[in-house]
Amino acid sequence: MQAFPTPLVSAEYLLQYHQYVKIIDGSWYLPVQNRNAEEEYKSGHIPGAIRFNIEKVIDTTSNVPFTIPTQEQFEKAVSELGISNDDNIVVYDGLHVFSAGRTYFLFKYFGHKNVSCLDGGLPAWKRAEGPLSQEVPQIVPTVYKANPQANLVSSLQQVLQNISNLKEGKQGDEILDARAKARFLGDAPEPEPIPSGHMPYSKSLPYSDLLNPDGTFKPEDQIKEILTKLNIEQGKNIICTCGYGISANVIILALEKIGFQNYSLFDGSWTEYARQENVEILKGE
Repeated sequence: MQAFPTPLVSAEYLLQYHQYVKIIDGSWYLPVQNRNAEEEYKSGHIPGAIRFNIEKVIDTTSNVPFTIPTQEQFEKAVSELGISNDDNIVVYDGLHVFSAGRTYFLFKYFGHKNVSCLDGGLPAWKRAEGPLSQEVPQIVPTVYKANPQANLVSSLQQVLQNISNLKEGKQGDEILDARAKARFLGDAPEPEPIPSGHMPYSKSLPYSDLLNPDGTFKPEDQIKEILTKLNIEQGKNIICTCGYGISANVIILALEKIGFQNYSLFDGSWTEYARQENVEILKGE
């Protein structure tokens, strides 16, 4: 097997090397998408794939949806799935990289060395004529040890401080928002009962802009051009945000694809920010 590629692998790569990797089905859908990830897994998944539900692997003590679990919570969940620290992991979902990106980031945050997303997700696997299975793999529990990378996450307090610094003319981080442009502008509602709009100094980069029509990532030169138009330079610190801390990981995958490493995820994202009293919510451009 060749050196394990990250952050993305092609369906053709997975077809050739699937026996050497641990495959994870990280599918999850918004209610408006009207799809059931568990039923879809049962009806047909990539052979050997293990189900990983991002809605369950969370910090159960937090009132913010999808909060990153504690180290102990993650270790327990991953150990029960039979995943080892030295596994080469490929994550996919039934859409493209929507929830797979979140699963990828969780493993990245907790220090897993070799983890990638299937570029284009299950649809790409099907286009490559990859087989599907209804067989649920037998799991042998492991003892997984996590090593959290604190620099990969920005807290609400850090985001508010960053905005304050920029207001005062000080150096600050870029903020990229992966939500649909209409939500960023305040023209479309949020899934949660909170106002839409955006944070001061944030820039709109809908995650769909980074993908081809077939759900695979655009070429590196096109991703770089998108970032250049937003005045995002390599070496700048970039805070990635969205609604729940899910689609922002598509931006993170794109950044990694072109070699940008100075990023963090605002885990609480817009849902946590917009719930706060006395925060500034901007509408329009």
